[in-house]
Amino acid sequence: MKGPPKQLTPQQMKFSHLIVYGVEGNPITKTEAARLAGYSDKGNWCSVAGSDLTNPVKYPLVCAFISNLRDEVREKYGVSFEGHLEELGKIRDQAKKDNKNLAAAATTEIARGKVSGYYIDQKIIRHGKIDDLNLGQLYERMKTIKQKNQKVLEAKKLLMSSEKSQDNLEPTTSPMSDE
Repeated sequence: MKGPPKQLTPQQMKFSHLIVYGVEGNPITKTEAARLAGYSDKGNWCSVAGSDLTNPVKYPLVCAFISNLRDEVREKYGVSFEGHLEELGKIRDQAKKDNKNLAAAATTEIARGKVSGYYIDQKIIRHGKIDDLNLGQLYERMKTIKQKNQKVLEAKKLLMSSEKSQDNLEPTTSPMSDE
């Protein structure tokens, strides 16, 4: 077996950018991002592709690239998890103190958090609690989580090393030149 790919395709890169940045600054669904990235629109394929591409077990390199793009957004706009929580706390305290309506400020701060990926709109249907698991089941679940995240971490390292190797390449003449 040849193993997972070591490089993103242009289509995967476009999908990743659409997931992080949306269209004209507006968020879009995974299905729409897959469609706009050029994946086949036949049947339910865009929905499947969008779901698969954000699955770290199936496409760890794509997930790592999406994670890197989100990190860039956070860095660019100075959003950190701690700073986000601190700002929300200040807004809450100010509202309690002054009895003013700071809904717009809170909404703006929540929007910043959403852009940075701190909020994920999803529904989880739970079948049982973690307390219901025996020790063996708990260890198996933790092992699965670790394996899932390990692939993303390895893919991030691969992306970083490929970016560094591209930065170290000397500029060469264009293959299109006739000289």
